[in-house]
Amino acid sequence: MSSKISRWQGAGLVATTLLGTGVFILPQLTVASSGNDSATVWLLLTMMIIPVALVMGKLAANFPHAGGPAHYVEKAFGTRLGLSLGLLFICVVPFGAPAAMLITFAFFTGLTGITGPSLLLCELVTLIGLFLMNRRGLKLSAVVQLGITLAVVALILALILTPTEQAASLWQPQVPELGALLKGVGIAFWSFLGLEAITHLAEDFRRPQRDVMPAMVYGCLLVGGIYVTTTVLLLLYPSVADVAIMGVAELKLGKAGAALIGILGVAGGLATVNVYLASLLRLLASFAEQGVLPAALGRKNKHGMPTWAITFILSIIAVMLVLTFVTRLDLEALITATNGVFVLIYIATMFAACRLLAKKYRLLVGIGLLLLTGIMWSIGVQMLYAVTCLFAVACGLTVREWHAAHRRKIL
Repeated sequence: MSSKISRWQGAGLVATTLLGTGVFILPQLTVASSGNDSATVWLLLTMMIIPVALVMGKLAANFPHAGGPAHYVEKAFGTRLGLSLGLLFICVVPFGAPAAMLITFAFFTGLTGITGPSLLLCELVTLIGLFLMNRRGLKLSAVVQLGITLAVVALILALILTPTEQAASLWQPQVPELGALLKGVGIAFWSFLGLEAITHLAEDFRRPQRDVMPAMVYGCLLVGGIYVTTTVLLLLYPSVADVAIMGVAELKLGKAGAALIGILGVAGGLATVNVYLASLLRLLASFAEQGVLPAALGRKNKHGMPTWAITFILSIIAVMLVLTFVTRLDLEALITATNGVFVLIYIATMFAACRLLAKKYRLLVGIGLLLLTGIMWSIGVQMLYAVTCLFAVACGLTVREWHAAHRRKIL
């Protein structure tokens, strides 16, 4: 039997990568920011992300490579820009990883009631656990990850289909306001971070030319549909619970339903953080071996794991968790700063597609760039983090090349 990925398995892989437990928390954030327009936010974002998915899928089909977007940019614009894009992924860590941890521990609070300094201590202890797990090279089974995702989808369906004695609210769709839409889209874009992950696996498809693009589109439609549905649930059954979907679950399925949401939230969140950490470690080690980053980050222990890279990443996350606690920086700010970095990565990928793909794909590229520009506008001043990171990475690579050239002249 072939171990290659089929079209529908690819779609499931996209959905598994994108869903995580964001489906339990992001709709709540968009309802808070965009109110009655939040369902339209998800519908609009899902439709607009399709051209981006098609372009990425076509790039993956035509140029299958484990490097994904960084490889496409390098192929289109040269090594320096390709490396810049690869290094930009690392810049997601200071805001993206703490955001994922905060989402995870929002469910932990819902289950245990633990808050404040005690919650921060639990988060830091969890980082120690992740260090010990990754130091020994222990990996989470893909079957477990898929199982968590299927359980999340099944639970959302149960919430939709289970009747309740409480009447639904009088929410009705209405003509949305542009400002509210853009603000919501700036947050909701987090749900499609990881869309590029499938491009790294193009070589694993049975028929990359035929199956990668449909897999990307089907996966995005499935994820978008689930987010729209979850958001409508929150609008119909408003909850005062800290994690609103847990309040809806308790209303429809009782305390056991709320507890199940909490358990899945914690399990799925930690699984997502661990998978993200494992992939980032490979990226750091690769750059260290190429001489782009300090060699120490690539040194591996007896289990074949880069211990210093693990320590480096988890230390950044720990510091950011403490700073977030002290400064009371909210989850929305962390998410939008992370989204800004990915907007730049996706924009660079779209421009690479202009050079690498046939002219008939220019319309899709244009629509994708329009969406990404709108998201960049909605992120506003928080794009400063992403732009600063890009500038720092570009300067660092320029200095590195200058030093290399200077050494060659001396020799």
